Amino acid sequence: MTTSAPSPKMQRTLTPALLAVMCIALFGFGTFFLNYSTLVSIGTNMGLTAVAAGTILTIMMVAVVAVQPLAPVLNNHFGPRMTFFAALSLQAAGNLLSLLTHFPLFALVSGSVVCGLGFGILVVIGTAAVPSTVAPERLGKALGYFGVTTSGATAIGAPAGLWLINIMPAIGFRWLAFGFILLALPALLAIPQQHQTSNTASPDVGQPVDGRMRWGGLITVLLPVSIVLTTFGLLLAFGPAAHSVSPALYIVSMQIFAIIGRFLASSSLDRRSPVSVMSAGIVVTLIGLVFTALLPAGTALIIAMMVLGFGIGAVQASSLLLCFEQAGSTNRGSVAWNMTFDIGLGVAGLVGGFGFTYWGPSITYIVCAIALTMVGLFFVLYFLSPKSPQAEQAPAKR
Repeated sequence: MTTSAPSPKMQRTLTPALLAVMCIALFGFGTFFLNYSTLVSIGTNMGLTAVAAGTILTIMMVAVVAVQPLAPVLNNHFGPRMTFFAALSLQAAGNLLSLLTHFPLFALVSGSVVCGLGFGILVVIGTAAVPSTVAPERLGKALGYFGVTTSGATAIGAPAGLWLINIMPAIGFRWLAFGFILLALPALLAIPQQHQTSNTASPDVGQPVDGRMRWGGLITVLLPVSIVLTTFGLLLAFGPAAHSVSPALYIVSMQIFAIIGRFLASSSLDRRSPVSVMSAGIVVTLIGLVFTALLPAGTALIIAMMVLGFGIGAVQASSLLLCFEQAGSTNRGSVAWNMTFDIGLGVAGLVGGFGFTYWGPSITYIVCAIALTMVGLFFVLYFLSPKSPQAEQAPAKR
C-alpha cells in the first residue's frame, strides 16, 4: 500500500524544529532577563553606586545592539544550528565570567557584555530560523507561538530574578543561570544545520505599495516606542516607585497584561488602523504610568501596573506594523523596531541610575510620562494631519 504525501492542511505548526527554537528562546530569553533585572541589585551590593550599576546595564545593552548586524552573517556562513550554539555559548560564558569573585568589577562588566553579545545573536537568529521550521502557510501561527514564548520568557525571567536574588547568594544565582542555558542545548539537535528558505513568497503585511522608506513617519513611530520601552526597562531593572515593596509581584502583573495587551492589539489590527490602536495604547500607558509613579504599595499599585502593562503591549503590537508600513518593507521595519527595543532597555539603565539617585523614583517616572506625552502628541498630530502619507492612504486590506 502506498502512502501519499501529507497535504499542507495536515502539516503541523508545532513541528519538532519549531519546538526546539521555542525551547532555546525560552531559556535564552528567560536567562537574559534573569540577569537584566538583577544587574543593578548585584552591582549596588558590590558597593557600586546606582549610576555605575546602571551604566553597566547600558553597556550590556550596547553589546546586544552592536552584535545584531553580525547575526545574519553567522547564520548564512555557519547555519542556524551553529549560530544558536554560538549564542547560547556566549550566554553561558558570560555567567561563568561573573563567577570571578577575585575581580568583581571585571567579572560584572565582562560577564554582562558577553551575555549581551549572546542575547543579541539569539534575538536575530531566533526570528530568522522560524520560517524554516514550518510550511509557508503555517508561518503566521509559528511566529505567533515564537512571540508568546519570548514574551513569556521575559515575563517569567525578570520577576523570577528579582525574587531569586533575595533568597540566594549571587554566586548560586549565576550557577543557576548557567544551568538554565545548559537545558537549552539538547534542543539544538532538532535545529536545521543549514538555513532553509521557502519557495512560496508571502506578501508583506502592512508594506506600502511603493515600498518607499518614510523617514519622518518611521522616526515619529519610534519616538514613543523608545520612551515606552525605556519605561518598561526601568520597571524591570529598578521596580516601581513605591518604597518598601517587593517588586516581583508587581512586575509579574505588568508582564502578564503586557502579553494580553499585545495579543488583543494584534487581533484588533485586522479591523482597526494601527495609528488608532497605538494612540489608544499610548493613552493607556500614560494613565498606568502616572498612577504607578504616585501610588503606594498595595492592590491599587498592582492594578496600575496591569493597566501600564496592557498599554505597553498595545504599543508594541501596533508600532511594529506601523514600522513595516513606514519603512517600506518588513525587513527594514523589523530591524528599526528591534534596535529601538534594545536601545530603550539600555537607556533605562542610565535613566534609572541618574534619576533614582538625584530625582527619586516617582519624579523619574513622572519625567518619563511627560516625555511620552510630548512625543505622543507629536505622533497623533503627524499621522492625523490631512497631508500625512498615512492619512492619504486607504486602509489596507488584511
